[in-house]
Amino acid sequence: MSAAPARYVALYDGDCQFCTRWRDRMMVRDPEGVVEWLSVHDPAAASRFPGLDRADAMRQMWVYAPDGSVHKGAEGWRVLFRVLDGLSWVAAAYKIPGVPFVMDRVYRYIAARRYRLSCRDAACRRPGENARRREPAGGGPRALVVILLLPTLLNVVAAWGCGENRPDPVVERLEAIADPQAKGVVLALFQAYGPYGVWSAHHNVEYVYRLQFYGGQKEPQANARQVHRLDLGPGDRSFAQDLDETAPQIVRVAGGRIEVVRAGVTVTDPAQLEFPRAFMRIARWSFLLPWNLLAAESRLQYLGERTPPTASRVPSDLCDVVRLTFDAKDAARKDDWHDIYVSRVNHLIDRIHSYRGGDRTYWVSLFTDHKTYGAVRVPTRRTVHASDVTGLIGPLEAIVEYSDVRFDAPFGDEIWSGMTAETADSSSAAVPTASGRLDPADPSASPAEGTR
Repeated sequence: MSAAPARYVALYDGDCQFCTRWRDRMMVRDPEGVVEWLSVHDPAAASRFPGLDRADAMRQMWVYAPDGSVHKGAEGWRVLFRVLDGLSWVAAAYKIPGVPFVMDRVYRYIAARRYRLSCRDAACRRPGENARRREPAGGGPRALVVILLLPTLLNVVAAWGCGENRPDPVVERLEAIADPQAKGVVLALFQAYGPYGVWSAHHNVEYVYRLQFYGGQKEPQANARQVHRLDLGPGDRSFAQDLDETAPQIVRVAGGRIEVVRAGVTVTDPAQLEFPRAFMRIARWSFLLPWNLLAAESRLQYLGERTPPTASRVPSDLCDVVRLTFDAKDAARKDDWHDIYVSRVNHLIDRIHSYRGGDRTYWVSLFTDHKTYGAVRVPTRRTVHASDVTGLIGPLEAIVEYSDVRFDAPFGDEIWSGMTAETADSSSAAVPTASGRLDPADPSASPAEGTR
């Protein structure tokens, strides 16, 4: 017997486009992440719920409640309606005599024909399914389904009209992903790292950032410990200040502007601003994974299942791999890619295998020590290794650690007020690399100088 889940778990047919569209719509009604949506085709479903009858779960949705009870079909929807925003009254309607009977028949009719509802083209129907047949003028089954669906349609229309109709970035972004398999992996990724409603409610984050730069050597060649403050709004604003230096450096970035102050002196040489700018872009992008996959410039493609090379004594999980590329505006990055390995066990990022076309180098970033801060999960340790085209884990390049993470920290716009440097960012808005080498801008500079 399986242990009761910590939240509601809805097992649905992840291969059904009609089903996944309704899953996405229900997620909009679940800002707190009360419901976990798990495809019945996911191997984790059988391992987590040993009593699952897969054949029956393909006929009707199964819903596991936190109290250990199991609800199927239309009854499962009733349970979900009770906890989804604005739909509790639909669940209450089930108390009306006759409604459960009608809803059960409606559900069974739709479930049996869900693949026909997924698309209109014969090419995407299930193998062996006959072409669409002409129905008699009297309506036949079509008239019957209209009659049966009428109560449901009224409920849905009324429910959709309740409350403010706000566009949901997750749903919009998922709809924009052309690859349906990549869409499923990204959705599971968002659920694992925290409901978007919780993430989007935060306006900033502060954390202590520790970098140990090895550069392929056995011992650290440079160390840095900084406090980072990120504005999570649309302004793309970042702040970093050294914690252990006698003459600390302060970096402030606001969109295309940057200001660097070293030992109380503002840096004015544009050449000396490029590395701090790139460093802050990488630091920000890495911390905000996976939520920055919502960015419009991201391009996602599903590459299949892989078991990556083992990074420790513990065997690696089977992973879904999604390739991320950018709609880069400059030719220098048109060949860059990042293969994101998402564990099939916990749906967290296991590693990112990156290629940078500019210098034809490969990197592997391993994400570990995930911790939860206010319902949002953060990988608090990242090790970066040199690699090759196969994803081999090579010499250690850097270790990055995050601690003292605080969302909605007590700082605001004053952090970026009075910036003196107005240097525009001439580089592409796309991140140069998710895990690239933290080289100094000047090849002749020492590693210690490069981190500054």
